[in-house]
This record gives sequence, C-alpha cells and structure tokens, in this order.
Amino acid sequence: MKIAILGAGAMGSLYGGLLSQKNEVYLIDIWQEHVEQINKNGLIIQTAKEEKIYRPQAVTSAAQAGPADLVIIFVKSVHTDTALAQSRELFAEHTIALTLQNGYGNDEDILPYVQADNLLIGTTASGATVLQAGKVFQAGIGPTNIGTRDNRASENIAKIVQLFNDCDIESYASDNIMEAVWTKLMVNVGINAVTALLDVRNGFLAESTAAYEVAEALVKEGTAVAKAEGYELNAAEIAEKYYIHGAKVVGQNRSSMLQDVDKKRKTEIEKINGAIVRIGKKHNIATPYNELIVKLINAKEDTYSLQ
Repeated sequence: MKIAILGAGAMGSLYGGLLSQKNEVYLIDIWQEHVEQINKNGLIIQTAKEEKIYRPQAVTSAAQAGPADLVIIFVKSVHTDTALAQSRELFAEHTIALTLQNGYGNDEDILPYVQADNLLIGTTASGATVLQAGKVFQAGIGPTNIGTRDNRASENIAKIVQLFNDCDIESYASDNIMEAVWTKLMVNVGINAVTALLDVRNGFLAESTAAYEVAEALVKEGTAVAKAEGYELNAAEIAEKYYIHGAKVVGQNRSSMLQDVDKKRKTEIEKINGAIVRIGKKHNIATPYNELIVKLINAKEDTYSLQ
C-alpha cells in the first residue's frame, strides 16, 4: 500500500518507519535536515534494546509524494487545517485518512479534505521522542485503536488494523472510538502540560506526589466534562493506570508538549486542556485547574522571545 505520513515528528517517524517494512511509505515534513538524513542514511529507530534502520522515503511537500492509498495525519492538531490545505495532492477519491493526533476535534478539521466514508479516527498508546535528525527513540509501544466517528462498521477499519499488525504495530478495531479518544485526551490532559512546565519525563508523575495531584485534578475536571458529553470515565483509574503503571512503559518518554517547548514551538494546549475549558463552558462546568494550566502554557510560549 502507498502510505503518506503527514507530519514526520517523533510519532509520525515511528509509524512511518515500522510501516515501511512492507509498504511504500512517504514521510512528509518541513524539517529539511530530517528529510535529508532519512533519504541518505535511513530512519533510525532506537529502543531500550537495539537500533534498527528503516527505509521510508522522505519529502518536504505533498506534491513530491502524490496521491496515496492511506494518509496518516500526525501534524500538531493546531496545524491540521493548514497542513491539509497544503497537501491536497495526497487525496484521491479512494484515499483513506486516519488521524492519530493528540487533542479533540481533529476529525472536524479533516472532513473538508476527504470523503466522509474514508475518514478513520485512531488513538495510540505508544510514545516516541526525536533524538536528532533522522533518529527517534521508541520509549514504549502500546495498542492502536481505530474506528469511525459515528461508530459505524467500515471495511476500511479491518484493512488498516491488519496492515498495522503486519508491521509490528499492535492494533484493534473499535466500535466506540470516541470513548477511546476521550480517554486518550484525559491522558494528555494530565501529562502533557505538567511535564512541559516542569521540564520532566512522563515518569516523574509517578515519583512526585505534588505533580501527580495536579495531574489528577486536571483529569477530574476533564472526566466531568466527558460525562456531560455522554462518556463515563473514571479519573482515579485513568491517573493510576497511565501515570503510575504507565510510567513503567513510557516513563522515559518526553511528552509531545515538552518536545514542543524544548524547540520553542506552538503547543497543542488549546486542543487538549483548552478543549476541556471550551466544552466545560458549554455545559456550565467549572474547570479552574484546566483554565490555569492553559494560561501557564500560553505564558510559557510567550517566554520564547526572551530566550
């Protein structure tokens, strides 16, 4: 299958590398050095045990890749619309689009660019960090769940799940993917901004009582908002599963928001904690912890010009 990965950061590179084992894969990213290193030396994926070299093709524009059978969208959620508007060459009538992005509402941003029946939504529990141009660290591998926004059956789901499993990406079909999206949102709500502000790896939440309590408070607000939207989630269970036990799997991972702050880039805060604030207001649910964390990350972004 011809696959285009839109956004070859840590996660896009990880998936693109693994999928290139049995598919024609194009990594699309504006980071010129990354693209050049991959084309020259291959994409290096490092784990705790070994390093492997994969051979996807890397390009800086969608036009260089052309129409794909599958487009996996990994760009930062705040850039989805802009990235897709600049990548129309990837989409033909048959093209399947799959979002594996962080945040909430990405499907709405993608719909104008793809056939509605060909839009899939997914979540991933894997973690990765860019080490240098052409090299990423796979901090942990977790399941990928794939479904449709209205939970209808689709032969595309089974096709992509099989494709992923054939390339060492543990994947499952979901008949309630939006609940999985809300659960993943809760994971990011508690981890991303806290680790970005403290400049720590994910595992720190399992080591610091204070950091854990802040994360749990953010998630409690988030699950209250999720309940108003029709999704019953347990804040304490999420916090323990992903911040304590999860630290054993991806504890060494630097969250995507921390990686953005490291590189002085615009973060996804508005699509993560900001989404909790916006949807909370719709239901008249107070979200003071999330409101504060959004402002703190906004302030952190304001410091970029001072450094």
